[in-house]
Amino acid sequence: MAFADAADRLYGLRQQMDWAAGPLYDTPGALDVLCNGKYSNLPRAIADVAPKPVPLETDPELIRVRDERCRRFDVEIRGLLVDERERGTMPKAMRVFSVRNGECVVGVPGEYRATLTLGGPPPLPPPPEKEEGVGNDEEEGGGDDEEEGGGDDEGADPPPPPPKLGGWLVVSIEMLAGEMIDADADEGRAAHARVFPLTKTEVKILGERATARMAGMSPPPPAPPELVEGGAQGLAGLHYVCHDIALRLCAMTVMNQSKKVARGGGAWHGGAIRTEQIMGKAEAKRAESEEKDDGEKENGETTKRRVRGAGEGIRMWFWLPGLSGEVKASGSRMAGVDVGSVEVGLGNAAAVDAAVAAGTLPRVELTYVRADDKDSSSGAIAARALVPTATSSDGKGVVGLETFELPFSTARVDIKEVLADGVRAAAATRLRRVLEELGPACDAESVGAVLVEDAVNPHPDADEDGWGGAKRPAIRLRLTDAGTCLHVTCGKRGGELRVCGVASIASSGFAASVEHAACVGGIPALRGLLPALRRAAEERDLREAAMASGVNTHPAPRSMKGWANGVAPAALAIVPPASGGVYVGAFVTRDGEPSGAAKLPEKSAKKSAKKKGTATATATATAGGANAGGAGVARLALVHAPRAHPALAPAVASVAPLAPDGSALLDAKKRKSGEDGSFPFDSFDAVVDAIGAAVRSQRVVAQRATVTSWLRSRGLRFIDARMASDGSSIVAFSAKLGDGAWGAEPAAACEVLLRGADGVRLTVRGLPRAPSVRGTRGEGGEGREWGASRGGVGSIAVEDAGVVVAVDYPDGDFSPGAACGDAHRVVALHAFIGRLRPELGVGAWLEPLSAVVETSGHQARVSWVGDIDDGGLAAVAMNEESANGEDAASEAARVGDADAFVEAFNGASR
Repeated sequence: MAFADAADRLYGLRQQMDWAAGPLYDTPGALDVLCNGKYSNLPRAIADVAPKPVPLETDPELIRVRDERCRRFDVEIRGLLVDERERGTMPKAMRVFSVRNGECVVGVPGEYRATLTLGGPPPLPPPPEKEEGVGNDEEEGGGDDEEEGGGDDEGADPPPPPPKLGGWLVVSIEMLAGEMIDADADEGRAAHARVFPLTKTEVKILGERATARMAGMSPPPPAPPELVEGGAQGLAGLHYVCHDIALRLCAMTVMNQSKKVARGGGAWHGGAIRTEQIMGKAEAKRAESEEKDDGEKENGETTKRRVRGAGEGIRMWFWLPGLSGEVKASGSRMAGVDVGSVEVGLGNAAAVDAAVAAGTLPRVELTYVRADDKDSSSGAIAARALVPTATSSDGKGVVGLETFELPFSTARVDIKEVLADGVRAAAATRLRRVLEELGPACDAESVGAVLVEDAVNPHPDADEDGWGGAKRPAIRLRLTDAGTCLHVTCGKRGGELRVCGVASIASSGFAASVEHAACVGGIPALRGLLPALRRAAEERDLREAAMASGVNTHPAPRSMKGWANGVAPAALAIVPPASGGVYVGAFVTRDGEPSGAAKLPEKSAKKSAKKKGTATATATATAGGANAGGAGVARLALVHAPRAHPALAPAVASVAPLAPDGSALLDAKKRKSGEDGSFPFDSFDAVVDAIGAAVRSQRVVAQRATVTSWLRSRGLRFIDARMASDGSSIVAFSAKLGDGAWGAEPAAACEVLLRGADGVRLTVRGLPRAPSVRGTRGEGGEGREWGASRGGVGSIAVEDAGVVVAVDYPDGDFSPGAACGDAHRVVALHAFIGRLRPELGVGAWLEPLSAVVETSGHQARVSWVGDIDDGGLAAVAMNEESANGEDAASEAARVGDADAFVEAFNGASR
């Protein structure tokens, strides 16, 4: 102990001698510098060794020196990059992003980016290779050999000279690998990718490790020591360090996301999954020992490589039979990190266990392989889907298994997307088998079927298969020549068959029934649904073609009750005005389908059979039922479907066949002879043209139905069999002008002339000229035109037989109703004017739909205000003297009290 203590003291004394031998502090000189800013007491030669002042950044000399330094560095860096590429030390995945300002930015897209410069330690040369067969004999005579020829090293390439400006030096490292962050509506955050952050300490340690590996040395503390064999690794050493840390971060993210995905109520909405460990330590060790022949031969020997995927990872089964919700955790490791093994625990767990054991469920596997410092291309996170293609006859095992390599992005790690890709692969495999079995049925129905790997639901809001607007494999069924298509897909949650887009061509009820049948019945049910789907698509195309030509169609003809044979028309065009409940139905039938047209009279069929024989009778029965030919036929019919109540759906009251061109009803003789007006359904254009012609020709029928329905609802008697001189139809009815019984008081004759596309005309005749009437009012006198309801133009004339009011209405849905309402207004107005006696001191000037009443300097216009059912006559004062009695006069006019009407204005003046 004494000797050790003495040695320590001597060592300490040796260090103190350096300080003791130094000169004393120059206190006066220090004070001179601090106080005066100069060293007047020191030798002037000190200026030669004194530090020079730091030049400014804008100093031209400094800029020139710096630019020259950067230029030399850039030239040297480019030369080193070329050397790295020629020697093969630059990994193939590495990219050079830029070389400028004396720095080089390299990296791998989606993993990392590193900024390098020169000035690091010079690279160490590789160790000499030991030659085989060198023994003791060579060692004894080695001296003579070296003297003679220098040995066998004369032909070897000399090691490259060290760089003039030093080796590689890492300035900074940035991670480009990251993870997907889900959207959060509460925080107002959209889904985005977030790169993995690195602290300053981590960047420093990674930089020192990479710098040391590129030079072939072990990194300095605090980084752990590493054994670097083979000398300097160059850029391969940088890639090994950064690539390894990027994979580790991605593996840890996969672990964290796997827990969230499998947890009940988590971020995965693709159905229940089961997750557990894959490639444990023992299993990985066995996998690493296996070798696989890659078919390449070098120097006559077959090369071997390690089986891809040897490492640790996770395995996820999906499309579990009837499970959802709860989770259970068990231990597992991936990249040295604990992974939660999650198993859905509700439902038939025994069935899931059996399916997993038998391998009949599709699954996704993610395996992590660490990078090897001797192989720059090693290290990866591999994702693949394993889909069973066939099972054994007893259903307890798998005969075929298809493997799909799935993309895995380190730039945005998203295990949900990997799972979705696995589900897409499984769905494509299943749909290929479905297409093989469904092909003959599609050919029989003339339906085109093709598998599209990246189809998108044209109606993502419906989301029948759980994919929304995302791409997924689908069988595209082209149902019609117009291009109407449906998609047959596999549900994202359970893998069952789904039919997407039915709601766009048919009712929601029909779409729900098709979806249920395909989901439960599978391929046989889908095969039986093809005729109904094709018919629904044809009907939808026919309706759209009719609407494109300017004809409005009923959105759901099947909602009406009372169709013959329970078959609704393919298209039901609305004949304006719509309130008449008149439609033009286009019935399309094919071979073996029932017809929805009106049944032919049995008596006519029997007579036709007696006259023309059995062949004619058979053709007649066939025409009324199914289509006899292979091609489709179309029939037009005039349908009357009124509403019993405004809140009820229309019900079919009658169906009358139309001629093939739709211009008129089918002639009675042709109906008796067995014709039903059918024509070949070979194109939409012919049917649409016939529908348009029928709608135009039957407009008068709809107008008549509107007028007669209005009259029936009010208990008015009418005649609708009259014809005008030009062939137009007239609906005539009478309206009495008083409160007495019919015949006791005069009645006005009302006529509604139905002119189809030219509108309607209302004429009210027989209005007696009351004694108080002084004439017609307005500029222009008699014959002046006045505005009426719904754009109508009215006129009034005083004839010998009485007053005549005529109003013309343009074509429109509300024109017939407006004509009926104005007829009521005219009759009610003239009934009140007739009660104004001359002794009351009043006079009236008539207008088509109103009258101006004058009394003792007061003027007021009387007309009907409001609807027919809840309105009434009202008076509007036309001068200031009459304004005070306006309310009382309006009430008197509403109840028909002429005395109170006059008194209201006379009292207002007093």
